[in-house]
Amino acid sequence: MAVRSFQARLLYLLIAILVLLDAGTLISVYFAGQRTLRNTVADQLRVGSRVLNRILDTRARQLSDSLRVLALDFAFREAVASADVPTITSVLANHGSRISADAVVLVNLNGVVTADTLGGRLSGKPFPFAALLRDAQNHGEASAMVSFANRPYQFVLVPVLAPRPIAWVCAGFEIDERVLTDVRRLTHLDIAIWSSSAGPQLAPDESKYATLEQPLPTGDGSQVNALLASNLEEAQKPFRKLELQIFALSTIVLIVAVFAAVIFARSVSQPLRVLAEGAGRVERGDYVTPIVVEQEDEIGHLATAFNQMQSAIATREDEIRYQATHDALTGLPNRTLFLDRLSYAIAGAKRSTGSAVGGPSVGMIMMDVDRFKEINDTLGHQVGDQLLIDIGRRLEHTLRQSDTVARLGGDEFAVMFMAPTFKHAEEVAARIVGAFDAPIILGDVSIDVNASLGIALYPAHADDAGTLMRHADIAMYDAKREHSGIAVYEPGRDEHTLRRLSLIMDLRQAIVRDELELYFQPKADVRSERVGHAEALVRWNHPRHGVMRPDEFIPLAEQSGKIGLITKWVIRKAIAQCAQWRREGLDLAVAVNLSALDLFDSELPVFISGLLTEAGLPPASIVLEITESAVMKDAAFAQKMLADLKRRGVCLAIDDFGTGYSSLAHLKRLPVDELKIDKSFVLNLTETAADDLVIVRSTIELGHNMGLVVIAEGVETAESWAILKRLGCDMAQGYFMTKPLPAEAFKAWLQASRWGSSAR
Repeated sequence: MAVRSFQARLLYLLIAILVLLDAGTLISVYFAGQRTLRNTVADQLRVGSRVLNRILDTRARQLSDSLRVLALDFAFREAVASADVPTITSVLANHGSRISADAVVLVNLNGVVTADTLGGRLSGKPFPFAALLRDAQNHGEASAMVSFANRPYQFVLVPVLAPRPIAWVCAGFEIDERVLTDVRRLTHLDIAIWSSSAGPQLAPDESKYATLEQPLPTGDGSQVNALLASNLEEAQKPFRKLELQIFALSTIVLIVAVFAAVIFARSVSQPLRVLAEGAGRVERGDYVTPIVVEQEDEIGHLATAFNQMQSAIATREDEIRYQATHDALTGLPNRTLFLDRLSYAIAGAKRSTGSAVGGPSVGMIMMDVDRFKEINDTLGHQVGDQLLIDIGRRLEHTLRQSDTVARLGGDEFAVMFMAPTFKHAEEVAARIVGAFDAPIILGDVSIDVNASLGIALYPAHADDAGTLMRHADIAMYDAKREHSGIAVYEPGRDEHTLRRLSLIMDLRQAIVRDELELYFQPKADVRSERVGHAEALVRWNHPRHGVMRPDEFIPLAEQSGKIGLITKWVIRKAIAQCAQWRREGLDLAVAVNLSALDLFDSELPVFISGLLTEAGLPPASIVLEITESAVMKDAAFAQKMLADLKRRGVCLAIDDFGTGYSSLAHLKRLPVDELKIDKSFVLNLTETAADDLVIVRSTIELGHNMGLVVIAEGVETAESWAILKRLGCDMAQGYFMTKPLPAEAFKAWLQASRWGSSAR
């Protein structure tokens, strides 16, 4: 009896221990599962929010492209220009039907709706979304979410150009079930979007759904909200199944424990502890260490399920980590991963010597693809993306496996390597340049890739990764500005770079603040010694740096993409000044310099013709000067542009002749009227300067034989003038006549000078 009592107490004790152990395992698994569930659902909602924003952004770009087709239609622009409201309304309705727009309206420049597809409901009234219209006026086009007719809409607004904006065409697209279906399909979430004046279409039970509500940016100050919801019951099913499996296993353990208490305790308690430990590792983020249970029973199957679960979680986290550290287009490491590897390499170099000086050198190269924007704009973004992919492949094949190649964004790449010496770093840069000796073939297009490379080394140039990248970037911009291909960072360039960045920022406001001013330098006829032309030269009256010459800020404008705005400002002011002089009795032609990037602006010929027509000037009143190097950047496209300008009657000149690399055969095909001898051959022109004398004489004869007017720039002495006159040069300009002057001072000089007084 005592034995039976002891066995009972022992059995009760073992059963109690097993119950407590099972309970502890269940609780641990439950709380770990609940935390994982909450985190997973929260991540799913955040990803769904980003997917929604990405879909709306992509949809806005697609809608903008579709609407821009209507704005570019010639017949539609004619109807807008002639205020033919019935035709406009018909075109709006037809195009709106093609692009599935729910509302299409035409807004005049005063912000009043001219026509609409809403039965005239908005016609004659102010455009109801003034903020959206202001945004389009500031940026050229605009898109935004709005609350319209108590429904959320996505409105897109683009200009109707002829060539300047004459009206605005706007299309509205209701955020309907099709858009929400795309989000649901991609995220497996329920979603609703509503405006402030209407309630949500989805009102989930908070006990059954996890939700995320976010306001969407609007263009009219109203509120448009989105609600994302995840079904908690569906998300909990895998965890409930796991809990049921563990509970069933625990019940079996208890039943068997009655018959074999000690043996069962030894065989079951250990696997349960292993499972609990495995659940804890999963909770802490350890998805590598497997749960090892050498049993072919339910506990073994449960351990297998745990291992499969943690393997799946590890795979998803690896994918997320890869996407966060690699470029989506090229598959190369992105800026984050590159900076981490660079920091690790520098830290390793420091540890190897115990200090930051005298150890192994870590080198990096910052590389920027020249003229990538032109390639993208000319051939399209698809070709541009494929070009970036091929550039990344060539870089990887060119460098060692231990080196790191990364795409930092846009057309910017970076390379990290161990560099024992400066010479080694330059050899790496030379190999990179050599990798692009052969053009990249994309379909039927052959693209010559040129790049600017900046080199910086640890510890010579920086003591940390961030500073090293910044110094390599500075060197790269030096190489781009000097057209040297490769440049090594020079200490002390930071201040220069900060000044350059400051000037780029100031340059954006220079035109708005009316800080630019035109100076004029005369071109005199060598035979008659009378001025008939003037070259317009821009100056920047900077509020801090004073008057700045073009060579100080024009390269910055080219790098920052603002050169087109400056060129059009100069052309507009030069034509206006030429027209004013003619009204005042001064018959002068005005010359304007074009940048290499201006030759890729296909709208420039129309822009110039429009200004000449408005000013009432003949096309020959304006002379456009283009350098040889600018023409050679894309000879075929430049020749097409120049031919268009020539057909419109504009006079064309090759500037700085003799310093470029164009062949005479190519020069012969250019539709130019004038040839300007570069000042480097004229500044020191004397009877004893045999080389310059031969070059100038040959250039004058060459120009005359080709039927061109020859102009010499840089004339500063009477001897140079006399030589040019003897050699038969047609025109000359330089400080011998006068330095560049503001418009009023130029006019006064011309009226008082011997170069113009007797002719006026």
